[in-house]
Amino acid sequence: MSLLCAASGLSACNSTPAPTPVVAEAPVVTAPPPPAPGVIGGSIGLSLGEKDRATAIAAQQEAVSSGARKSWRGEKGAYGFVTPGSENGACRDYTHKIFINGRPQEAKGQACRENGEWRVTS
Repeated sequence: MSLLCAASGLSACNSTPAPTPVVAEAPVVTAPPPPAPGVIGGSIGLSLGEKDRATAIAAQQEAVSSGARKSWRGEKGAYGFVTPGSENGACRDYTHKIFINGRPQEAKGQACRENGEWRVTS
């Protein structure tokens, strides 16, 4: 065939390498942040702003660690208190009451001691 192309002078007979296929890179997918611990990670927590949620989480952790009721007040008007129950083995139940726009919401959770520290499990 190359002899035929040379004789006819056809440019279509020029052999050019096939173009290199373009490989698209997979998009980077970031995982959503882990849910907040305890009752703040549920539907109540979704109603709070980021700073108020952090304040509520800190109060929740302090209450279960100390065994004493802990109140908190957020920047956006939400407030609440955490009432821990007595220890039951390595765990304790707690109640977190939160007021958002003046409406009370209440949820219950549990914290357990792991390696000497209290961790909110639900």
